[in-house]
Amino acid sequence: MLIKLYFLCVIGIYVSESKISISVSESNDIVNTKMKDYCKGHFENCICTDTYVTCHNEVKLNGDITKLLHYIKDDVINITITGCNLKELPQNTFGTCRRATSLLLRMLKTVDLSNNNIMEIHGKSFHCVPNLETLILSNNTWEIYRGPSKTGYFTSISSLKHLDLTNTFKEIWDTTKLASVFNETDMTSLETLKLGYNELFSFSLSPANFFCPLTSLKTLDLSHNNLEDPSLPNKTNCLEKLETLDVSYNRMTMLTQKFMDKLENLHTLEDVKLDNNPFSCDCGLIKTWKWLNSTKVPVLNKKDLKCASGYHSSYRNTPILSLSLSDLKCEVLGSPSNTAVKASTGIILSVIGLRFL
Repeated sequence: MLIKLYFLCVIGIYVSESKISISVSESNDIVNTKMKDYCKGHFENCICTDTYVTCHNEVKLNGDITKLLHYIKDDVINITITGCNLKELPQNTFGTCRRATSLLLRMLKTVDLSNNNIMEIHGKSFHCVPNLETLILSNNTWEIYRGPSKTGYFTSISSLKHLDLTNTFKEIWDTTKLASVFNETDMTSLETLKLGYNELFSFSLSPANFFCPLTSLKTLDLSHNNLEDPSLPNKTNCLEKLETLDVSYNRMTMLTQKFMDKLENLHTLEDVKLDNNPFSCDCGLIKTWKWLNSTKVPVLNKKDLKCASGYHSSYRNTPILSLSLSDLKCEVLGSPSNTAVKASTGIILSVIGLRFL
């Protein structure tokens, strides 16, 4: 009896293990089918499945992204191409929608093209990705040109929520060029815009108004630039949903009255970052000091804002709000003393005398 029971148990275990083995095998076949790599044998550093495309440092894409387009499937969700020295993005980079709307990449949500030495982007590069939500173009060398084929950079992507242009541009000191990038934009869903590390020197009122069509914008990052007097839009009903404004690590020595007034009127603000600017703690900072002491605008770590220079050399690295109003002085240049006047007169007469000798 015991022998029979043992025999039946062994058979049961064998059958059970066989079922498990078959199940795992079938599962692997399913996974392999789902994760088929269409780039295998064509690109060494790319993986292309039905839903994801990832390429890192792929030399075969050097200067020509179109070589990859054949391997991008209609149901792709995420495309990440980095370190491939693409140099240029043609019109309709992903998908083809000029002739047939059925070729739109409707499932695509995220595109990361960072670190690709992209110097030129043609207009309408992203026309065939109507549901794109995240676009990363950081760490490139985009030179903005004006021309008929260089407009409409960010059109037909009304679902876009996050746009990362950190360290994207090459020598974009003229912010009117930056404003032209957003001409004809329909990014009414955009919530986050990153423009840090672009060496922006000025941000006048006219370019600032390009933010106005971005009606859902919540986070605006202008940090790590060279802005001395950044402007905010003066149009009504503009930046009405802005929650975070980052102008840290710029070159502001004070805040202008217009800038402070605009901040007061942005009632949805939750964080304003002003740290690591070279504030000059002298009489020119009086209005800024008064505003910081009285405002209800949520300036992040307000008490930690420091002087970079000031009336006294000892003010360096001193928290601005630890100073009193009377500390914010400027040196007054007095009239020249009688001694100085006499000395100057003597020198002049001497020179005249020498000319007649």
